[in-house]
Amino acid sequence: MAASITESAMYRTIHRQPQELRRLLSDGWEQAAKAAERLHETRRVYTVGIGTSYHAALVGSWLLRAAGCDARAVNSFDFAVYPEAVDLEPKDAVIVLAHTGVKRYSSEALARACSAGAVTLSVGSLTAEHPGSQLVLRTVEREQSAAYTASHTAAMTVLAQVATELGERRQVPAAAGFRRALMGLPDLVAEVLAREDEVWPVAHLATERRVYVSGPGPNEATALEAVIKVREAAYGQIDALALEQFLHGPIVAVNPGDLAVVVNVPGRATERVREIALVLEAIGAELWVIGGPVEGLSRATVFSLPEMPELLSPLLAVVPVQLLACQMAAVKGVNPDTFRRDDSRYAAAFGLLKL
Repeated sequence: MAASITESAMYRTIHRQPQELRRLLSDGWEQAAKAAERLHETRRVYTVGIGTSYHAALVGSWLLRAAGCDARAVNSFDFAVYPEAVDLEPKDAVIVLAHTGVKRYSSEALARACSAGAVTLSVGSLTAEHPGSQLVLRTVEREQSAAYTASHTAAMTVLAQVATELGERRQVPAAAGFRRALMGLPDLVAEVLAREDEVWPVAHLATERRVYVSGPGPNEATALEAVIKVREAAYGQIDALALEQFLHGPIVAVNPGDLAVVVNVPGRATERVREIALVLEAIGAELWVIGGPVEGLSRATVFSLPEMPELLSPLLAVVPVQLLACQMAAVKGVNPDTFRRDDSRYAAAFGLLKL
């Protein structure tokens, strides 16, 4: 293991996730129940975020739909700047995800929800301030690294708890197994982290190749999170799309020797994942499969995951992606924590606007 990797805040935070999840799954059900009570009679729920928080919002929308909500994920910028794109009424609910609570368009999204008279909830760190939120669902302490990890798994977990409480209240079958699966999550995350050495060969390969990531259904968010993490932590060349969207055009850009990362968890898309993975192998791509082996592949590296309900699987599938980004940073000799602000050119450029 590269010595420098353990010195980064990103690495330490990734490895703190099991204990953070245990705390949330011990103490966080009360806040989840309060949120579910507020959402119970709403017409529609918008989950709103930007960056990594948008990916958590995507997963949250899948989970809340399983609990019987008409839930839709919206980017904070679009929600704030293009109000005509969102049909917002007082009987709706808005959940804004903002770890620090200081991002411009997350704040404007909260303000818009308040002015519309909607039920307004938020998800943020233990100290985040969200003016206008009727209930702040707390996650973890504010992260020191710019590459957020524990706050992302915690935000998804908090939304899963809300969906569990709401689904049980409504007796929705699709959410029936959520609570049991969630209670086992911290140990499963710990198991994945204990196998971090399995990721190193992929991290070395990924620093030398073009990388494409794809996942079906709720794991589109896992693929998109891979892009944010690898780019912001390791400045890597990586692209991602939802599985079928990747097939319809972008796949022709894949060249022999490129690295293709495919999320393959048990669920409705298993056969389509297999078909597309076989196409990637035939093109000549190197394959890293997160989840379970793909039938028929002759050469693929598999990072196996314990089985979870498909809708909850992004909470676990994202962990190997986090390890990949952190290890790529170590291989390249860059600091994953700084958002490149340790380079004066980038620091000056980012100073031209307010995030």
